[in-house]
Formats: sequence, structure tokens, C-alpha cells
Amino acid sequence: MSGWLAGKRARVEGSHDAIMRALEGAGATLVADDDCDIWIHIAPPTAIKVAHDLTHAEWRASLDAGLDRRFLGAKDFAAACRVRGEGGAVLFVGAPEQALGVDQAAAAGALGNLTKTLGVEWARDGIRVNSILTREDGPTLGNLAAYLVSDYAAYVTGTVMGIGLDD
Repeated sequence: MSGWLAGKRARVEGSHDAIMRALEGAGATLVADDDCDIWIHIAPPTAIKVAHDLTHAEWRASLDAGLDRRFLGAKDFAAACRVRGEGGAVLFVGAPEQALGVDQAAAAGALGNLTKTLGVEWARDGIRVNSILTREDGPTLGNLAAYLVSDYAAYVTGTVMGIGLDD
């Protein structure tokens, strides 16, 4: 994977060691500001709560973290790409719909539709949008993330992928 992302600047919102290592191993420079070619949002793990115990505030907080913040962050990234006159890559990473409670399932399901819609809508601007929904946290996830934001995946957009857990 060495050199796949040479010259690319990646901003990662959230934290994931395997993804960070894969990005750096592929040659990307990790940046903390908005001047980047790649924007990755990694959803923080949340507590699982059964539907009948969820409060309205907890439901809204889950949708805010799992969907709203992602959309607004991606929208800001896309606007910056358009101002620069350059394309870019957005990647959302989180747990699959069936992995967590109903609030997380709703956010993950909506994220899949958001990914597909933005992937089509922003393709004309050269901005790709993809998602990885998995509980996997090893090098396979990191390598897939690096691939999806690389130029090797230039024609991959609007895709929601999963990774099976290693036993």
C-alpha cells in the first residue's frame, strides 16, 4: 500500500488506530484543519439501550452523532473542495445497523441512504462519498479505508461496504 495516498491530506474526525496507520502507511499526511483532500468521520462507540428504555433526548443525541454531524461535516468539506476547484473523498465509518440498539440502527440506515444520495449528487464535483459499516477494528478495516479514499477507487462512490469479523 505504500504511496497510494502520497501528496494527499487527510482529516480524520474521531479516532481509529488501524485507519490512521493505514492512511499514514499509504503516504497520506494527517491534518487537523479543513484544508484537506480526504475527510473521514469515525463514529464513536455508544452504549446499547433497548428501544423501550430510550428517552427522546437519547434518540435525538444518537441521530445527531450518527447522522447530523456526519452530513454537516461532509457538506462543509464538499464546499471547501468546490472553492478550491478540486475533488475529494468522504468516508463514513461506523457499526452496522444490526450491531447496536434501535437508535443506532436508525442512524446507520439513514447513513446508507445519505451515502448513496451524496455519492451521486457530488460525483459531478469530483467528490466521492462512501461508508464502511462494520465492528471490525483491525488492519483489514484500515486497508479498506485507505483504498476507498485513494485514487485507485476513483470510480467508487455511493457505496456502503461491510467487513465480516475475523474469528
